Amino acid sequence: MLKHLTFGKRLVVYASLFIWAAGSLWAGFGNHADLFAAFGSFALCISFGVFLTDRFATQEARRRWDSQILTQTRMMWRYQQHQPDDPTPRATLHDQITQSFDDLLAAKAAESKLETYRYELVFSVVATLQWGFGHLLLTLLHKGAAHVTAHLS
Repeated sequence: MLKHLTFGKRLVVYASLFIWAAGSLWAGFGNHADLFAAFGSFALCISFGVFLTDRFATQEARRRWDSQILTQTRMMWRYQQHQPDDPTPRATLHDQITQSFDDLLAAKAAESKLETYRYELVFSVVATLQWGFGHLLLTLLHKGAAHVTAHLS
């Protein structure tokens, strides 16, 4: 999920997640319903930031892979059209094509792992529910807890 982020940006995301979790717990247990809901908005911002960063990195990776395909095609054409005065030895071209093709296959295999946004989607749903219904949830929980406590006393 965060593999496309630099170490510093990853730390910012972890710190943001910690602030969200700690703030949500504090607001939830302290019956600060408006603040609890606001932390849902903050979580949604974190989710969008991570999701959009992943999407951008995936697009950049695909652009590189498309470029690799074009390079691979040119290299194979050059290999097939090898002229006696070509400065690159045929064996070197063969090795370059083989390595490039292996890299391309590995990149395409890794591509399927890039588009699993399960964590981002689940986090976005939880954050949206917290933002939209957090106030209602805390009000019900605290009024219900107060009602039960009153009956037990």
